[in-house]
Amino acid sequence: MQRLIRFAPVALLLALVGGVTLYVRSRPKVVEVVAPVRKTVVESIAAAGRVRGFIEVSVGAQTSGRLSEVNVRDGSLVKAGDIIARVDDAVLQAQARQARVAVATAEAQLAQANRAIRTAQSQLAVASRPPLSSDVAKLRADIAQNIAVAEAKRAGAKQRLTELQTGATREERLQIEAQVSQAKANLEQAQREYLRQSALVKEGAVAQQLLDNAETTRKVAQRNLDNLTARYQQTKIGTRPEQIAQATADLKAADATVAGAKASGEAALRSLFSMPRPEDVQVARDRVTEAQEAQSVAAARLAEVREALEVGQKRLDDVLVKAPWDGTVTQVVTEAGGVTGPNQPIVRLVRTGRPEIRIDVDEINLGKIRAGQSALVTSDAFLEQKFEAKIREIGSQVDADRGTVEVRLDPQNPPEWLRPGQTVSVNIIVDKGTERLIVPLTAVTTVGGNSSALIVDNGVIVKRDLKVGPPGSDGVPVRDGLRETDTVIVNPTGLIAGQSVAPKPMEKGKKAP
Repeated sequence: MQRLIRFAPVALLLALVGGVTLYVRSRPKVVEVVAPVRKTVVESIAAAGRVRGFIEVSVGAQTSGRLSEVNVRDGSLVKAGDIIARVDDAVLQAQARQARVAVATAEAQLAQANRAIRTAQSQLAVASRPPLSSDVAKLRADIAQNIAVAEAKRAGAKQRLTELQTGATREERLQIEAQVSQAKANLEQAQREYLRQSALVKEGAVAQQLLDNAETTRKVAQRNLDNLTARYQQTKIGTRPEQIAQATADLKAADATVAGAKASGEAALRSLFSMPRPEDVQVARDRVTEAQEAQSVAAARLAEVREALEVGQKRLDDVLVKAPWDGTVTQVVTEAGGVTGPNQPIVRLVRTGRPEIRIDVDEINLGKIRAGQSALVTSDAFLEQKFEAKIREIGSQVDADRGTVEVRLDPQNPPEWLRPGQTVSVNIIVDKGTERLIVPLTAVTTVGGNSSALIVDNGVIVKRDLKVGPPGSDGVPVRDGLRETDTVIVNPTGLIAGQSVAPKPMEKGKKAP
C-alpha cells in the first residue's frame, strides 16, 4: 500500500505528459500564409551572354582574271561599298557591247513582227466582212458608166451606118454641121470642167471620183465630136461600099462592147455579193497565224539576248571587288597584275563596327521574343551601370542537344568598359508593365515546367495549378490560377493537399524564407 502511495505522483505526472502530447499531436499544424498582392510587373527573360567584337575576313573577287588595279594597301581604312580592286574587263566590255547590239536588233525585229500582225489582222477583218453599201453603190455607178460609154459608141456607129446607107440631104448636112458646132462647145465645156476638178483634187477639196467622172465626160464629148465630124465629112464626099462595110463591122463591134460591159458588170456584182468567201478568209487567217508565229520567234529571241546582256552585265559587276563593311585592311594578298579567282583572297579586312552580344535562349521562350525588342544588360564588374540593347537577329535553328536558340543583340550607346569576350547578364523585356498577383518565391513549387501552390480553404490544404511568369525581386507573378481572396501558404515544404492546418498571417515586413 505504501508502495502504491509512493508511485502515485509519478503516474500522475506521466498521465499529464501523455495527455499534453496527445493534445499537441491532434491540434492542426500552424502555417504561415499570405494573400496575393496585385502589382504592376515588368516581365523579362534572363540569360547570360558574351560580347563579340572585331571580325576578320578575306575579301576576293567573284570572277577569275588578272587584277587591273588594287586601290588599297596595308592599314587602309575603307567604307562599306568602297571599290578595293578591279579585275580586267576588256573582253567582258566587248561582249557587253555585242549583247547590246543584239538586243537592239531583236527589238527592231519584234517591232516589225508586231506591225506584220496588225496588217494581217486588218486584212482578215476586210476579208471577213460582207460588202459595204458604199462598195455596192460605187460598183453599180462604175458599171452604169461603162455601159453608157459602150451604148453611146454603139449609137454613133448605128447612126453612122444609117447615114452611109441613106446619104445625107441638104437639111441633114446643115443639121450635122450644127451638131458638130454643139459637140465642139460640149467638148470645150467638158475640158474646162475636167481642169477645174483636177485643180480641186490637187487641193484636196473634192474626191477623186469627181475627177474620174469629168475625165469620162470629156472623152465621151471628144468621141462624139469625132463621130459627128466624120459624118459631116462623109456628107460632102458621098458613100462608098467599103465605108458601109466598115460601118457595119463597127456597129457589130459596138454591140459586142455593150453586151460585154453588161456581162462584166453582172459578174462583178455577183463576186461582190459573194463576200466574204471562205477561201479568202482562210488565206487571211493563215497570214495572221504566220505573223503570230514570227512574232513569237522574235519575242523568244529578244528574251534570249536580253538574258545574255543581263548575264554579261552581272559578270561586269563581278569584276569590282567591294568592301562588305567598314573596316581596316590588314594585308594585301594579291597585288595589281596578279591573277585571282573565286575563293582566292585579295585582301584581309578587319571589321571595325559596333560589338554585338550573343545569348542562348531556351526554346520554350521563342514565342515571346522578336527582333527589335529591348533588353537591359549588366556586368558583374559594373553592377550599377546598366545599358540597353536591342534584338537584331534570332537564330534560324535550335540546338538539339541543349534546346536553345542563339539570339544576337546590338548594344545601344555601349559603355566604354564593354570589351570583346566579356560575360554579361541580359534581361529581355517581353512585357513592359502588366498588373499581376504576386506571391513569395517560396510559395510556388515548379516540377517539370508545371507550377503550383498550396492554399488554405476552410482549414484544409488545397493544391492549385498556376501559370506564372519569371520571378522578380518582389516574388513570382501569377498569370492564372489565383484570386486576390486566396490564402497562400508561404512555405509548402512537408505539407500535402487535404491536410488540416491553422493559417497564420505572415508578419508585415518579414521576408519569406
